[in-house]
Amino acid sequence: MDTLSPPIAATALRVSIRRVVMLTAVCGFVEIIGYSDAGNIYPAIMTGNTVQLGATAAAAQWSRFGLIAYAIGAFFIGCMIASLIRQHLRKPPLELGLMAILLLVAGFVRLHPSLRISVELPILALALGMQGETISRFGAVSLQTLVVTNNMVKFSDSFVGRFLVSADRRTKRPELAEVILPGLAWLTYSLAAALGAFVAQHVVFPLLVPAILLIAITADLLFSPERQ
Repeated sequence: MDTLSPPIAATALRVSIRRVVMLTAVCGFVEIIGYSDAGNIYPAIMTGNTVQLGATAAAAQWSRFGLIAYAIGAFFIGCMIASLIRQHLRKPPLELGLMAILLLVAGFVRLHPSLRISVELPILALALGMQGETISRFGAVSLQTLVVTNNMVKFSDSFVGRFLVSADRRTKRPELAEVILPGLAWLTYSLAAALGAFVAQHVVFPLLVPAILLIAITADLLFSPERQ
């Protein structure tokens, strides 16, 4: 954003913040609901699932191993389907609209507890895979709203480079957006997970909340003049 005038740069940063917050909120919200419904198996946090896969194999807990392997396979397939959909959409942001529809379907499925692992879990994995495929760049900052660990690393590195390293020891000072966006992504994810857990306990159809957010984000990406 060095080449932009201050007012334009500020506007671009506000747009990026809005989109990062909304997308990350969807991830945190959906992830905690899927995790609770599927017996502590993540729809899209494959680091956690892969660790559990190794642990259950070592303990010879084959029933649990099979469920986790099913979740990992569902996510792989979901990402592939999401990629195919994106390749055939003339307007990629529309994939977030399709994701909203999937969340509504999953919302109805979760009303039947016996279907939460076999049907709801792969639907959520597909939906979150779509989000990861649709938008991963916010202004000049590359950011995956699904990956919390990577955002923490990016925030830490950019924070040190911008505020803790003297000017004569750095070749390029990180932009403010490079500090704010990954840090905000982590914070929003955490707060959204807490909110999702609370809402799931008190609302019959909690997945309606992220579905509405996705529709708003889709409209923002399609019609906002600050397009990314």
